Amino acid sequence: MVDSTPKLTVIKKNRKDGIYVWKLSNGKVVGDGNGNIMNIPAEEFDLEAISKITKVAHHYGYSEGKAEFWSGTRRVSDEEYSEQLDRMKEGYIPSETDIGAFMDAERGIARYGNG
Repeated sequence: MVDSTPKLTVIKKNRKDGIYVWKLSNGKVVGDGNGNIMNIPAEEFDLEAISKITKVAHHYGYSEGKAEFWSGTRRVSDEEYSEQLDRMKEGYIPSETDIGAFMDAERGIARYGNG
């Protein structure tokens, strides 16, 4: 019997820039219920950013939990989000700053053509 499970190695690219979010002990991230999460842009291990988000979380009554770093993630305004949705609906890469997506698209075109 042949094992058809593909063998692969996932390489996680750790970036130093990103955002800190407040993650509760139940695994949920604090937000306003409209898809907006409490966050602060920072570099990983930025003690000042960790302190700020901890103070704000405690101020709003979230004493349980901890700051969690999301590498390579950035804030997006409501306007930018709307533009990304429009781009995606038109068949374009949603974020004009997503270099990895552009590289994947180029590889796909090279391999399969543009059609």
